[in-house]
Amino acid sequence: MKNKLLFILPLFAFFYTESLNAQTMPKDADSNLWQKALKIHRRAIVVDGHNDIPSPMVDEDFNLATDSVGKFHRDGDPFHTDLARFKKSGITGEFFSIYVSGTDYQKGGKMRRSMDMIDATMREVERHPNELTFCQSAAQIRQAKRQNRVCVLMGIEGGYAIENSLFALRNFYRLGVRYMTLTHNVSHDWADAHRDEAKNNGLSDFGKEVVREMNRLGMLVDISHVSDKVMADALDITTAPIIASHSSARGVANHTRNVPDDILKRIAQNGGVVMINFYPAFLDENYNRADNERAARLKPQIDALREQFKDNREGFNEAERKLLAENPIPIPSYTRIVDHIDHIKTVAGIDSVGIGSDYDGVPLLPDGMNGMEDLVLVTYEMLKRGYTETDIRKVLGENFLRAFERAESVARINARKISGEGSLKRIK
Repeated sequence: MKNKLLFILPLFAFFYTESLNAQTMPKDADSNLWQKALKIHRRAIVVDGHNDIPSPMVDEDFNLATDSVGKFHRDGDPFHTDLARFKKSGITGEFFSIYVSGTDYQKGGKMRRSMDMIDATMREVERHPNELTFCQSAAQIRQAKRQNRVCVLMGIEGGYAIENSLFALRNFYRLGVRYMTLTHNVSHDWADAHRDEAKNNGLSDFGKEVVREMNRLGMLVDISHVSDKVMADALDITTAPIIASHSSARGVANHTRNVPDDILKRIAQNGGVVMINFYPAFLDENYNRADNERAARLKPQIDALREQFKDNREGFNEAERKLLAENPIPIPSYTRIVDHIDHIKTVAGIDSVGIGSDYDGVPLLPDGMNGMEDLVLVTYEMLKRGYTETDIRKVLGENFLRAFERAESVARINARKISGEGSLKRIK
């Protein structure tokens, strides 16, 4: 049996390497630099902070074994994720988003929705044991790299999923959830969102207790989607590093979803990581402005299509895609991702930045990118700008692993304190 494993693992590694080498080189790329980028990318542990693929797993019965290239979600957005693309991406650890929408929050069923998505994620790992492995720790991510498998992790997107219950929070942790975005785009009972009316002036007293309990558990606090005041409150309270799992830099693109410079500086002091979102609207203000102008200009036509296809959702999606294609706007290049990395490196330091693509949660990716198979372009652009291999590996995954390991360490320290006190009062 051991001899068979010695044969199988190098063979898997060969196919993994060949998949990455098969990545198409950009037309204007330096071939020697490109080959160097491929080697660095292949050696690195790559951790992506956010992927919304569980939503179509639940809603559309999507299987990662499906060839998703050229296929569209029910809402008309292109797919970015499947097993073949994973192999080409070089990704070691992928956070599957347990996403609870504002609609779910308002109509109820938040916890049920989360449980459905956790089940779908776990079943997908069970369905593909040779390619995927379920992970709950930094050590398991490192082990997955040695095994040449993709490490599937989970993060809750929308803190209202816990339904105001620390008991629920603890049970989500027991199921393997390792970060929680404190809210999504709606303010709720204990945390304010970036684009909604403030209800709590940041975090409520219970929201602060949630952060403390996440620290105790070893669950990372995620400040993507939250208001600036919630960002500050979380940093005031936390004893562990925090993350922004899929946010970019406001100093480059002035969007409320991005992290401002004053918070970037505090995250550097905290040991946390801001993981860059790939959505053009968060990368480039000009794109966001043009997209809003196009939406206003085409609104009468889109409303007419919505009425025409009111009983045919797929027909509407196809007609809308065609209309938008006939009225194109400039899409920023993938190099804009590295502009945000550059900015965070300057403001907060190279140890404070990572990758949080938002694959399958955004309607499109930057120009030059079709899906996760094109992630090596970020490595190439960093190398082209003079980043060292050490710095590149930090951005691709080592910064996140350091923050994750520190959060785990804080949890172990807290566990020893509770054990020494002989009381569970702190966590009831």
